[in-house]
Amino acid sequence: MERLKLALVHLNVRHGEPDQNRNELIAFNTKAAESGAKIIVNTELAVSGYSFSSRNDIASLVESQKGATIKALRKVASRYSCFIVLGYAEKDDETGIYYNAAAVIGPDGKLLLNYRKITAEVRWACAGTPFQHNTFLTPWGTVGILICSDTYYGAIPRMSSLKGVDLLLVPANWPGGSLDPKELWRVRAKENGFFLAACNRSGKDKTMSCEDAYSCVYGANGERILESRSCESDIFYTELPLEGGKLLSNREKQLQSRKPSMYAPMYLDMRYATDLTSYYKLPEPSELNVACHSFDAEELFKDDVLESHIQVHGGGASDLLVLPAGFSDDKEQALNRLSSAARQHRVVVCAGVLSGKDGVMMMVCAGKNGDLSTRLNEEGSPFYIDLDNARIALASRNELYHPEMVMACAKQGCDLLICPASGLDDHDRRVLGARSIEQAALAVSGSNLAFVCQPPEGHYRWAETYADNGAGCSVTLDIVRLRQKRFYDRLDYDLLLRNRKTKGDGSQGK
Repeated sequence: MERLKLALVHLNVRHGEPDQNRNELIAFNTKAAESGAKIIVNTELAVSGYSFSSRNDIASLVESQKGATIKALRKVASRYSCFIVLGYAEKDDETGIYYNAAAVIGPDGKLLLNYRKITAEVRWACAGTPFQHNTFLTPWGTVGILICSDTYYGAIPRMSSLKGVDLLLVPANWPGGSLDPKELWRVRAKENGFFLAACNRSGKDKTMSCEDAYSCVYGANGERILESRSCESDIFYTELPLEGGKLLSNREKQLQSRKPSMYAPMYLDMRYATDLTSYYKLPEPSELNVACHSFDAEELFKDDVLESHIQVHGGGASDLLVLPAGFSDDKEQALNRLSSAARQHRVVVCAGVLSGKDGVMMMVCAGKNGDLSTRLNEEGSPFYIDLDNARIALASRNELYHPEMVMACAKQGCDLLICPASGLDDHDRRVLGARSIEQAALAVSGSNLAFVCQPPEGHYRWAETYADNGAGCSVTLDIVRLRQKRFYDRLDYDLLLRNRKTKGDGSQGK
């Protein structure tokens, strides 16, 4: 099988020592090019270091696109006919604006692209526009660039996928900690169907240690290809599979289930919605006790399995019970049983009904009074169900693989999205857990896995409670906190909401 050789220069960046960093960059990039690497990725802010408190603090370390570092690496790229990506602190000569940028140098030594980080450091850098060009063509497919925390919010990598990216390159400066970037980068590869290569750094910066920072490569199905770290500068090599000389991305398949018409509310400007309860006339928030169970979906509607589970969690033990999708040849009977048991035990029950006859799943919410709300799997926009103290919605696993879906629901005041499923895997747990970054909690139940995820505090990992192998989990959600939503809106909504297919060449066709 043909292979594309990729090199990640995992540099021990010395803070505020540009000459030493530049010399090491040149040496390591030359070594990687001599080894046959066709794409070489360097870390974020590889020349200056990362931590700066103001424009004055970094002023002596910024470079223009014609600066010494890019000039030196252009010679390496042209000599060895390779692509080189450099993360650096850029000064725009015309405006004097500083950017956290990534330069892409082509095999002819020319500057192909200069990308500016969207989620930029507020103390000194100007944020890049979400409308900027961040892709370039190679003989192996379309390649995109994002920088470090640009990958935190799901909609930003999704924009790259919609531009036809087969391989996303991420210069990074992201130490381990409460949010492990390995997990998040793997999610971004899986949910978008592209390869992702993140070049992290090593060493100690002014205010942080990156000695536990990993450089990573993940496949288009989320498979782990490389996860490596080093306390000193090093080069990590990997080879990506090619077919007919092209990268085997899974992008088109992953994007096929997108329904942009359902995501329109994601563009809403929520700056003035300081109190979502009054803004949308939502139920008054209070604590919501949620229980999720995983067990064999084949058993849910057999004998008295359904009623037994509802009895255990009813009568005040839980406010809301989420069950997996069970198989039933008689949908009407299954719905009647859900309604009767929910009414008898005074608990809201959400589950799925999979028909053995037509294979279509119906998602169901049975209220405490026995009233039923149903939604056919992935048909129509999600509707909202207002409980006594929270707004919830039903969504399928496939729908929740799209960050746009959750952001649209959250912007309409949804506190909790509920997903009854059949089988789930570790990728599902990671991807659906990461959806909570879009500012809504999720409760998911499958035949082998159940979990509840809550939006993170600050720029950290989401909170998660889970159970597997027939067990259950429960959590008390603070709906007051879930109403305090903060959205990241520096996005290209025209791109995210236009209903068109990617051409796979870095552009889009109608």
